[in-house]
Amino acid sequence: MKNVRSSVKDPFITVICDNYSSRDDLESSWGFSCLIQHEGQNILFDTGGDGLVLAANMAKLGIDPASLDLLMISHQHWDHTGGIYYILKEKRNLRICLPHSFSARFKEDMKRYGAEVIDINEAREVITGLHSTGDMEALIREQSALLKTQAGTVVITGCAHPGIVHIAETAKRILPDDALALVMGGFHLLDNADEDILKIIARFRELGVRYAAASHCSGPNARELFARKYGEHFIRLGAGSTIALEDLR
Repeated sequence: MKNVRSSVKDPFITVICDNYSSRDDLESSWGFSCLIQHEGQNILFDTGGDGLVLAANMAKLGIDPASLDLLMISHQHWDHTGGIYYILKEKRNLRICLPHSFSARFKEDMKRYGAEVIDINEAREVITGLHSTGDMEALIREQSALLKTQAGTVVITGCAHPGIVHIAETAKRILPDDALALVMGGFHLLDNADEDILKIIARFRELGVRYAAASHCSGPNARELFARKYGEHFIRLGAGSTIALEDLR
């Protein structure tokens, strides 16, 4: 199992909010948010469930919301949109990628804050090297982020309501020539039996997922099973964790 908390390499992913914390000075809270530094762009993926926690953790991590180029929200649940108004107050005219399934009222509210809303329905490249899976069909529709890197595809999920295996398979379909370097974020396995989780891990192996980082709503049992099966290729995430490309070799 890798603990990347103290990585001195240049990070391209920094976890800001999570159910877990990797640093004593950062607060954990139910939700997820991470900063992606990719192709010269600062992209915030989700905003956690509490704007105060997001603001405090960003400050301690030295992340200025005014430096953001893009905000990508996975789905319309409070634990992923909770800090969005803090971000919009600090950064005017921000581009926001929202799944098509978001309510019209929510989208109009974003525009009132001066945001440029990018409506995501089908899978597409949002900016160079950053793809959306599209608004994936499920009881709770959701998009995930796909990063095209030198190490392979990095998949970042919010809650994986469409199914974490389905998301990984979709990533492979969208970027078929690239290996799946890392799947990270919420896997939505809190109530799943061991047998189900082990089947998911086996399918990850079949898909060639090199590193796994189950966090947020994955549940402690799933995290431990992934850690046991993936060993040094499991990354234990929490607020303050950083991932560098070198970590994924």
